[in-house]
Amino acid sequence: MEKTNPQKQNIELGKVSWHRNYKDALQKSKETGKPVLLFFQEIPGCATCVNYGRNVLSHPLMVDLIENEFIPLAIYNNRPGSDAEILKLYNEPSWNNPVARFVDETGKDIIPKLEDNYEPVSMLFKIKETLANKNIKEPKYINLLEKDINLLFGYTKTKIYETPCFWSGETSLAQQKSVISTEAGFVDSKEVVKIVYDPTISTEKELDEYANQQGFYTIESSTGFRTDKDPQYYLKQTAFRYLPLSPAQRTKINQAIPYGENVEQYLSPTQLGWFKNDKLKESAAPDNYTKDIITTWGKLNESLQQKQ
Repeated sequence: MEKTNPQKQNIELGKVSWHRNYKDALQKSKETGKPVLLFFQEIPGCATCVNYGRNVLSHPLMVDLIENEFIPLAIYNNRPGSDAEILKLYNEPSWNNPVARFVDETGKDIIPKLEDNYEPVSMLFKIKETLANKNIKEPKYINLLEKDINLLFGYTKTKIYETPCFWSGETSLAQQKSVISTEAGFVDSKEVVKIVYDPTISTEKELDEYANQQGFYTIESSTGFRTDKDPQYYLKQTAFRYLPLSPAQRTKINQAIPYGENVEQYLSPTQLGWFKNDKLKESAAPDNYTKDIITTWGKLNESLQQKQ
């Protein structure tokens, strides 16, 4: 089946490998039971299209989600031939901004289409709605991705708490429902944990109350904050440190390890495949988990391919 190459395609398509044949995509949907993510996009397109590809369709976890839970199919708005036929079939205009439809193996809409909304979290919500409609179990990392999107686009706030031990302080604070990421460190000689949280889930007062119940105290000034040499201490002691991880994943995994949870459930399919690869340790840096996930994702993928 014809598919695009994420390494060579226009940025308007992000980093997703897209099917290009409508009938083949529907047949693949029928065989696998996966819905089709039918994406209408200008190639090449305007600034809106470029930004959509870069901001919505390029995060590694979003790419893994789309490629593993859907049959992704791209239709170019501004091309004649078979693309124009599918545009006509769905009554979509040419030279339009990005539109995403979520269809079944017959091509019928499962949920209302996504249009005139270019926020990454809107695509994520539509994906979750489609999976729920089809009674497909959500992968665990999808909720962590939602947290990461909020963090990336600044829909968050930051607080610092003094803790008796910042390693255990991280795991305690990570259990508060609004906390997205934690970072152990120092302010002067005090052991502290800096958190990033979602203010739409918990107010600052609610967060303070939770912290006080755990025996932690608010630090009013973050001046001089420095990160501990062992970030995410529990995670660092395991092979998970070799993986590219998002901030929310780092925090969740670090909290899950000392409580004996199944950590693998918080990894995407690609991450899980890497974790089980016997070439991982010789291909990856031991501090990969602390670095930018987008940069390390590509480097590790390339390194592992060279080892094959």
